[in-house]
Amino acid sequence: MASRHHTRKSASVHRLLLVAGLLTWAVVGSSYLEEIVRRPSVLASPRVLAWFLGFLAFGVGYWRSARSRGQGGPVLMAVQTVAALVVIATGGTGVEGALLAIIAGQAPEMMSQRRAMVWVLAQSVAMLGVFLVIYPLERALLQTLIFVGFQGFTLGSAVVMVREAKARAELARLNVELQATQVLLAAREREGERLRIARELHDSLGHHLTALSLNLEAAVHTVKDPAAVEHLRRAREASRTLLSEVRQSVSALRESPEPLLATLRELARSTPGLTVHLDVPETLALDSPEATHSLIRCVQEVLTNTLRHARATQLWVRIAPEEDGGVRVSTRDDGHGARAPTPGAGLTGMRERFSRLGGHVEWRAEEGQGWELNAWLPAARGTELS
Repeated sequence: MASRHHTRKSASVHRLLLVAGLLTWAVVGSSYLEEIVRRPSVLASPRVLAWFLGFLAFGVGYWRSARSRGQGGPVLMAVQTVAALVVIATGGTGVEGALLAIIAGQAPEMMSQRRAMVWVLAQSVAMLGVFLVIYPLERALLQTLIFVGFQGFTLGSAVVMVREAKARAELARLNVELQATQVLLAAREREGERLRIARELHDSLGHHLTALSLNLEAAVHTVKDPAAVEHLRRAREASRTLLSEVRQSVSALRESPEPLLATLRELARSTPGLTVHLDVPETLALDSPEATHSLIRCVQEVLTNTLRHARATQLWVRIAPEEDGGVRVSTRDDGHGARAPTPGAGLTGMRERFSRLGGHVEWRAEEGQGWELNAWLPAARGTELS
């Protein structure tokens, strides 16, 4: 529920900013557009045509930039900046500089804060140069100061929003790690309790049953009464059967795996800002505790990386058995992917865990196509449907 709430909130804010930018763009061009609609012949003027093309180029660039949420950043920003300067140079309403404020609001999402400030400063200097060409010095300075103020306001607001978004993403990542640690710690505590009970059964009950069986064996060979011998033999067989059942119970307690599906559901449920679609068979279980632990850590690492890097709102996780008895993990998100993904410590550790168990991990990321991961564990290490 929290995940969907954060996702809807983020999408709503982004849509609001998109609408605000488009509205500002429309207001800047309203007077010229009205004139063009009323008298299309004005487009024969090179100045009006240049204004119209610059205005359209800015709108298209802003729309694509806003829809892609930062993808292709500097290129689209450069298109908008050049288009805005053309509109400023060819327009005459005095409000065209507001287009640069729209760009300033996008900059922190597309680049670092320092580069965003440099970009805004550079386009402000370019705007001053354009104003000096078309206006007297005093008016040029006044116009520049007005729109520098607008840019500073939108830049500062955008920086705050980006920082808040990063803080939420980091908080979500830490929350996932904390939840995963708590789930795994609880599983370890249960495992520790099972091992303690198993040791107690083996060391105490097993010892006494072994001693009882040996004493009954000795009694069978010393008692002369046939009836007593028969009773002793039955008692000896019963003690041996009981000892065997105790040993089986001890083995079952030691080898009991972690609750795989419940743990994965808890991880998926506790991931704010990300809707996780978990596709895992109800009956899937791994006989090897190490394999189960590695699989849980794999999903945890995918959740963490998706929150930290992908800018995704949806994540699909599928874990399914294969015909040869192995199990495969497939994940994908709707994020932006990466041009050249570089594995960090988490992905490297995941690959090492799976390799140690005889499996493998592969991932693929393309810019604009999201991130995909495929991992596999073999049946030879105890992976099967229960």
